Amino acid sequence: MRPLTHIFLHTSFLPTFAVIMDDRELEGLIRRLKEDFDRLNRERFGGEIGEYKLRFSHAAVRTHGTVNFRLKKITVSLPMYEQHGWDAVTETLLHEMTHAYLKENGHQGRHTRLFWRELLARGGTREKKDVKPKAAYVYACPTCGREIERMRRLKQPWRHSCGRCDGGYNPMHRLYLKKDKNRG
Repeated sequence: MRPLTHIFLHTSFLPTFAVIMDDRELEGLIRRLKEDFDRLNRERFGGEIGEYKLRFSHAAVRTHGTVNFRLKKITVSLPMYEQHGWDAVTETLLHEMTHAYLKENGHQGRHTRLFWRELLARGGTREKKDVKPKAAYVYACPTCGREIERMRRLKQPWRHSCGRCDGGYNPMHRLYLKKDKNRG
């Protein structure tokens, strides 16, 4: 039997932009999200929206938030919170709550004219914030120090050099892997 030192933890199944946050911090954020849900429901919807489960998602980068009408669940992007702060979370929550309100009142839960009119009437905005995923790999030029962030690993890194230092390929400016999120 092999000794335990040969067992490795593989984290390749985690999103490369996952944020490390302890459970207490996350529970505090979810509690705050619940308080905002209750406050917005009371102030902007007259308490007409039923109970919804609230959660944050590490993986939600392309979307700010989602609402699942069947499961009665609202999910908000954790990377969006980290990049844009709590005001963006409140705006997203109001947006998702507007979807829920319309659906519960017999309308479509999609982005229709009625939805946008309702959102704006309740103090929401149409402003969209850009949420950038954190790069899994960072390559650097040994000459100028320029860093190039990539979500995917270069398959043949020896064939890439810095375009700022030289227009064509030049081995003097060959990129090297500076940071690999999967390996720390």
